[in-house]
Amino acid sequence: PRAELAWVFVAPGPIYMPYTADDMDRVARAYGVALHSCGLDSDDIVDQTLLYNWVIAATMVDRGLRSLGCAVVPGGPGGTEQHADNIRRAGVTGIVAMPSFLEHLMEVLGDRPHRLTKAVIMGELRDADAKVRIEQRYGVRAREFYGVGDVGAVAYECEQGQGMHLRPDLLIEFVDPATGARKIPAKGDPAEIVVTDFARQAMPIVRLRSGDLVDELLTDPCACGNPAPRIPRIIGRANDITKVRGMFIIPQLVTRTLGELGINDEHCIVIERDGGRDLIEVLITGTPRENAPAVADALSGALRIRCAVRFVQSLPPGSGLLRDHRAYQTQ
Repeated sequence: PRAELAWVFVAPGPIYMPYTADDMDRVARAYGVALHSCGLDSDDIVDQTLLYNWVIAATMVDRGLRSLGCAVVPGGPGGTEQHADNIRRAGVTGIVAMPSFLEHLMEVLGDRPHRLTKAVIMGELRDADAKVRIEQRYGVRAREFYGVGDVGAVAYECEQGQGMHLRPDLLIEFVDPATGARKIPAKGDPAEIVVTDFARQAMPIVRLRSGDLVDELLTDPCACGNPAPRIPRIIGRANDITKVRGMFIIPQLVTRTLGELGINDEHCIVIERDGGRDLIEVLITGTPRENAPAVADALSGALRIRCAVRFVQSLPPGSGLLRDHRAYQTQ
């Protein structure tokens, strides 16, 4: 009944997400548990930098922080200089932010004195070294939170920082992104996260495919005492990958590997079919490098499948990092 609705959030699509008051309270409590696990508590003044308008994340983070007794600075996104100034003047000790914005903000803060020592990062794919880099460069301990817009908190780190514990009151499954069949995520063979929320009233969530991929499920005991299994960081999106000769091709792995080699130029992955055989070529803009064979070897190792490398003046027409030119016939 409409009389029981308390909130309606709007996500791109558009997708309208209604919540009853009980839905909101329960999801907010889950956010509070997650943020506390990440290290925030009633002694913290927290700069909340996620977007408040239309979408759910900032509203729920705000409510979760207040449930812990945190003082909330409702900053929202953007305005880096203003955030930096308020962090210093208000004595902010914690922040909730996307990792890219946090690193930019810390660069803007520079050597100016501040009390910011805790960060909860979420909302975008991060590179493997982001947490370590944030702590070593800026002295801010970062812990990661993973949520889905339709569901809220799904997994979150603890003080150990060794993976995100799965939320125990949800049914969380892992499926093959191509077939939907259940599978265990593994290195080189990622799986997509699927979530069911048994308690939602206004908008039932039954086996929601998140589109997010992980390549490991950690089941060893965690020193924090939380028995829930853990997942590492999200490595990519299901709609951004494809399969070649049975192996998943994940563009983020290519970008990360090139970055580790000091190559930050524009690039893309081109997949062609030649006489029934699939060929992979990574195109990189710029002058050909003497170490091109080593680059090809590194990329082949990351993707676990042989690929070629070619340096070009400009990328061919198309969008995105993955250009799959194969033509499939309907069976």
